[in-house]
Order: sequence, then structure tokens, then C-alpha cells
Amino acid sequence: MMTLATSIQHYSNWLQSKIDPDEAKAMTTLLLEHVLQVERDQFHKLQHSLLYTDQLDRLAVLTQRILAGEPLQYAVGEAWFCGLKLMVNNQVLIPRPETEELVEWIISNCRFPVTQLQILDMGTGSGCIALALKRRIRKASVTAADIDENALTVARHNATALGIDITCIQTDLLHPSTWTNLPLCDLIVSNPPYISIDEKAAMSARVLDHEPHRALFAPGTDPLIFYRQLMLLAQSHLKPTGQLFVELNAAYAMDIVSIMETGSLKTEIKEDMQGKKRMLRAWR
Repeated sequence: MMTLATSIQHYSNWLQSKIDPDEAKAMTTLLLEHVLQVERDQFHKLQHSLLYTDQLDRLAVLTQRILAGEPLQYAVGEAWFCGLKLMVNNQVLIPRPETEELVEWIISNCRFPVTQLQILDMGTGSGCIALALKRRIRKASVTAADIDENALTVARHNATALGIDITCIQTDLLHPSTWTNLPLCDLIVSNPPYISIDEKAAMSARVLDHEPHRALFAPGTDPLIFYRQLMLLAQSHLKPTGQLFVELNAAYAMDIVSIMETGSLKTEIKEDMQGKKRMLRAWR
């Protein structure tokens, strides 16, 4: 058996064979929190506690999966987003910090107190955006839509596990004939597939080998096809004072502005914490 403090050092050293030392230590902490089922504020109080054999065996298996290239979030089956612990698997993208920034920007553009608000999250995946917005704007009615029923299964599970009331529906953004079940909205938000095939070679194997390509790459040769459809969706399903918020591929930010302007929408670009043009707001 090992103490918690010893195990942190042991598994960090093991991970450092393929991972940056600082990242390896952070991963080890997350693995231990998962295996021990303890919260971060309790974790440091247990430094001298002994780990049992089954816990060490579980840690070894998870560490080997990560060393083989599997993302930590898929290995443990969970990810944190805006303070919410979500189930994730290889049917949905792992939530990113920049998407948390998008959520905060949306909230900063809401007028409080909110008495009634209809929100649509198009391409919801794990449900992370929809659930975070509903948790923060409790009086909002939130619809989470996705083409993939497997993704919607994950989103529904997360909603139930967190006790957050959202509506999950299957809809295809690329086919307007399926939009008839969508509400008229105050806010439409989307983090659509926006990576072009040309960018594939520069991507991490950890992402390419494990995360769903359908959620990463725009189909065909047009990396902006989803933004063209979101502009049309905004025209048909936004209320007169409604707003559209989308996450961007920074390389195409100004092209996406042009798309929105062809739909007579005004736009605002916001940079993320890395200084990249990562988010766009559009309105009539």
C-alpha cells in the first residue's frame, strides 16, 4: 500500500515518461480524486491516508490508458465544466475552457433579473452549454438539440444526474425541414464542428484518435457550412430582440462575420483568454 502523498509522486513520475511534468502532476491529482471519490477541498487533508490494493490497481489501469493516448476525461468517464461534473464518453467532445468563456459571455449579455428566457443550444453534445446556462439562469427554458442520438443520451444522463431540467431533442442543423420542433428563441448558442480537413495534420493524436470526428470536422469541403445554417436558423427562430452566440475557428472569424452580415445580422467578435478570435455574437 502507499500513502496518498507517495502515490501522487509515483504516478506523476510514471506519467512524465510521455507527458509534461506539470500536466502529469495535475492529471495524477484528478485520477486520485476520481478513484478515492473525494472533493478537492478534502483531498489535501488525506495526504497520509493509505490507499488500498484495489484503489492502486484502478490507478494503474487508468494511468496505462492515459499513457496509451486516451484522454483523461474519457478514461475516468467525467469532465468538469462551469463547476458541473459531467459524464463524457467518446460519443461527445470533451468540454473546453474556451467554451466556458462563451457561457460567461452569454450570461454577461443577459438582462437580469430574468423572468422568462427561451434558449436553444444547437449541437449540444454532452449538454455542457445547455446545462451550465440553465444552472446559472434558473428561470430560462433550455432546449438542447443534436443530430446524434448517442450524444443526446449523454446529455439526458447529465441532466438527470445533476437535477437540471432541460429539453433534449434530435434535430439536424443541415436540414431545415427538421427545425419545426425548435422553439422561437431569445438566445441561440452553438459550438459547431468547425475544423477543416486541412487542419487535421496539425492536430493532436489524443484528439484525433479518441474524440468523435463528426463533432470536430465540418463535412465535405466547406468548413463554414454550419455557420451558414446557423445564420438561417437565426433568421427563422430568433425573436426580434434575440441573439445568436457561436464559438469560432479563429482562422475563419472574419469569414463568419461576412456570413452573418449577408443575413442582415450585426456582429461582435470576442477574443478568448489566449487572444484568439474565438466567439461571435449576432443580432438583428
